[in-house]
Amino acid sequence: MTVTHPIGLSAPTLADPVIAETAARFVAARRSATGLAEFPGPLPADLATAYAIQATATAAWPDEVAGWKVARVPPALEEALGAMRYIGPVFAGTVATADGGALSFPVIPGGFGAVEAEFAVRIAADAPADKLDYSPAEAAAFIAAVHAAVEVAGGPLAPVNELGPTASTAVFGNNTGLIIGEEIVGGLESADALRAEVLIDGQSVGVGSAAKLPGGIAAAVAVALSMAVRLGRPLKAGQWVSTGALTGVHSIAIGQQARIAFTGLAPMSGTAVAATPAA
Repeated sequence: MTVTHPIGLSAPTLADPVIAETAARFVAARRSATGLAEFPGPLPADLATAYAIQATATAAWPDEVAGWKVARVPPALEEALGAMRYIGPVFAGTVATADGGALSFPVIPGGFGAVEAEFAVRIAADAPADKLDYSPAEAAAFIAAVHAAVEVAGGPLAPVNELGPTASTAVFGNNTGLIIGEEIVGGLESADALRAEVLIDGQSVGVGSAAKLPGGIAAAVAVALSMAVRLGRPLKAGQWVSTGALTGVHSIAIGQQARIAFTGLAPMSGTAVAATPAA
């Protein structure tokens, strides 16, 4: 499969054998549902290198990109990395809809797993391939609907959180899947008024709202629009953007139960299960 050359990342960078080998290790580990105890190669020193690994692995993954997750760069690292957020691909086969029944949160044995209460935005129109930067107001025009959602974060790399945002970016953006909950009537304004809570095995582990998202939901969508173009994959109508953790990143182990509740909406509940090898 041909690797799309992201804007700002040169072809020689993407062709670097170390980047290619690291990406191949991530693809193999995710495909076989095998955990990795350490980063398989040099830890990227910057987001450009991390995105090169991500782009190479994404191009090799046998599924379509259905959207992007957005996550925070820790404030202490923002200046060094030159970014407040990073993005990662959400694959079509990992997008599910909450229908009131019990959910499953796949976790790779020996890897990392987490659940996050988020707002997921459905994109209204194809983004232009030549526009690189968006204001939150411009991004808001691309929002068709806002839904309560659960990001199933994680992947094969066990110490991903300790290694930081370049590791998370490189390993498929540290995303395992996205569960779409109820649409929020009233869109952005109504979403801003909601509170989310996550419980693990019946214990509250975090409470929060859109106030935890710097600049709000539209600012996160603006980053997704901008970075997706730079990665050679402009957002398309009907795709999803998961806009960031509202209550924190909550680690979950196989067998544990999670309940994600938004004010006035039906809770989304399920159990972490062992991920199985990809077909």
